[in-house]
Amino acid sequence: MKHSDWLRLQAEGDRICATMRQQGYKCHKQTRRLSWKLCKEGQEDYVLTLAPAPVSDWTLIPNTTSPERQQLWQLINRTLTSIRGQVIKTPQERTSQVEDYSRPWAIIRLLPDARRYTVARFFNRQDAEDHRRFLNRFMPAAEFVVLFDVPDEQLKQATYQKED
Repeated sequence: MKHSDWLRLQAEGDRICATMRQQGYKCHKQTRRLSWKLCKEGQEDYVLTLAPAPVSDWTLIPNTTSPERQQLWQLINRTLTSIRGQVIKTPQERTSQVEDYSRPWAIIRLLPDARRYTVARFFNRQDAEDHRRFLNRFMPAAEFVVLFDVPDEQLKQATYQKED
């Protein structure tokens, strides 16, 4: 990452934190990282961080469906929209997108009740493993796995071709 990009992203993070402080949150910058810990009394703590490539966008960890997180994420998006002057997708639009199977290697976060969440997709396994190690370093309590994930239609076509 270029130093100018780092400075721009750090300024974005600082502006987001200024908005969060106005809403009663405490922001603590984590050293040597583009991430901030967001705390508010009576709520779960969150970490606002920049996800590395290929995502390269702000992420709020942990990724839960709680109303507090949704409200916090909307506040962050409004701040980013005012900073960048562009429309950013809401979490509902992100989750309703069709999976991009042109990148078959996926990092999956295993959630309770046998649920799963696709964190990122990659063209090759090595990139996926490297990103998984990064996630494990910064989110040691979460469990991630790397899968070769193709759509069911492609699997069916492959099995029919083998039978012929």
